[in-house]
Amino acid sequence: MPRRQTTEADYQRRLLRVQQYLQEHLDAPLEPAALAHAAHFSLHHFHRIFRAQMGETVMEHVRRLRLERAARRLRAADVRLLDLALEAGYESHEAFTRAFIARFGVPPSSFREQPSSRVLAWQQAHPRAPAADVQLRDCPAVHVAFMRHRGSYADVGHFWERMMAWAARQGLLGSAPVLYGVCPDDPEVTEEALLRFDACVVVGDGFVADDAVGVTDIPAGTYAVGLHRGSYARLGETYLDVIGRWFPTSGYEPAPDAVIEHYLNDPAWTPEEALLTEVRVRVAD
Repeated sequence: MPRRQTTEADYQRRLLRVQQYLQEHLDAPLEPAALAHAAHFSLHHFHRIFRAQMGETVMEHVRRLRLERAARRLRAADVRLLDLALEAGYESHEAFTRAFIARFGVPPSSFREQPSSRVLAWQQAHPRAPAADVQLRDCPAVHVAFMRHRGSYADVGHFWERMMAWAARQGLLGSAPVLYGVCPDDPEVTEEALLRFDACVVVGDGFVADDAVGVTDIPAGTYAVGLHRGSYARLGETYLDVIGRWFPTSGYEPAPDAVIEHYLNDPAWTPEEALLTEVRVRVAD
C-alpha cells in the first residue's frame, strides 16, 4: 500500500482553515473535534501540529485574539468593561483585568485613557482636517481567494509577488484583476511577528481553493472609505487619517473589524505617485 503524501503547503492550507474557523467562531465554545476536523488533522495530533506551526496553543491563540479585540474596542467605543470581559470569555471583571495586564502591561481602564501613540503623533503632525477624501459607502460582500502573511507589514510587498504568481497560474489576473488587502490587526495591539495580512484576489462563487490559498468573503457593510494617493508604504498615514481624525468628528464609531485595502490601479503599470487605494473601515452597527 503506497504511503500517503503531503506537503508543507498542504499543512499551511489546513492550518489556515482552522484559523478561519476560529476567526468566524471566536465567541463560540471551542470543540476540539470540530477544530481538528476543520484542519483535516486527527484529534490525536492536531494540537501538537498547531502549537509547533503557530507558536502558541489553540487556547493561547483564541485568548490573544479576544484580548486584542477587546483592546481595539476599548479605544473605539464607549463600552462597559464588564461587557468586554464577558465578550472576551471571562466570567468576571477581575479575571479580565488580570489577563489584560498580563498581555498589555496596564489595566484596561488605563489603556482606554491612554491615547494611541500613533494616532496622537499623526494628529500633532497634521493638525488640519483629514487630508484623505473620506466618504460613507455601503459595500457589498466580496468573494476572494487569499494567502495569509504573518509578520511585519514591511514584507507585504514581497508577499504580494507570491500571490500574483499564483493568481497568474490560475488565470485570475486577466486584463483588470480586482485585488484587496485585509488587515485584521492593529500594530499597537498585536506583536509585529504575529500581525496578519491577507492578500486577496476576487474569484467567482464556484472557485475551489488549492493547497496554496483559502477562500472567504470580505463582509458587506457600511464603511468609511478614505482615498489614499501614492506609495503603499505610506498607507498607514491614511489609516490614521480615517481612524484617528475622521471618525472622532463624524459621529460614528469604527467596528473592531479588519481594515480593508482596495487597490484601484496596477502598480506594475502605474507610477508610484499615481497609485490609488481605498482604505475601508467598517462603521459599527
